[in-house]
Amino acid sequence: MSAHAPAPKSPSSRQMGKFTRNRAAVAGAIIVGFFVILAVFAPLIAPYDPFQTSFTTIRKPPSAQFWLGTDELGRDIFSRMIYGARASLMAGGVSVMIAVIVGVPFGLLAGYFGGWIDGIISRLVDAMLAIPFLIFAISLAAFLGASLTNAMIAIGLSAAP
Repeated sequence: MSAHAPAPKSPSSRQMGKFTRNRAAVAGAIIVGFFVILAVFAPLIAPYDPFQTSFTTIRKPPSAQFWLGTDELGRDIFSRMIYGARASLMAGGVSVMIAVIVGVPFGLLAGYFGGWIDGIISRLVDAMLAIPFLIFAISLAAFLGASLTNAMIAIGLSAAP
């Protein structure tokens, strides 16, 4: 009978073990996962249309019918919060994708070619990083106009460096 040494753990299984031992990280992952599921299945979960107004249900307090009450136009606040989670997650995801689509190619160009191309790209990134993120994003959003799409573009371009 030969004794076999246990197979070495892969780096991903070690990281997962370390993650699962951290209770705060697991709790955070559960909360984020809950909101992602809520946002993805918003049309199935929301009890009412978040945009439908009803003048007979204006400013109703929380009840069995309206879990969080209604607003000044009679819209269900719980349904609006569920759809708001959807919009927030979409805005964050699109902003990150824009930052990656813009930032990674410039970083690859600078790293691959080096020399004067790297110098130009590095100076542009330094100039962008010299401006505080929030001020840069707000000024870009003001320049582009007020809309969720323009805000996502502004945040994505501000985060690209």
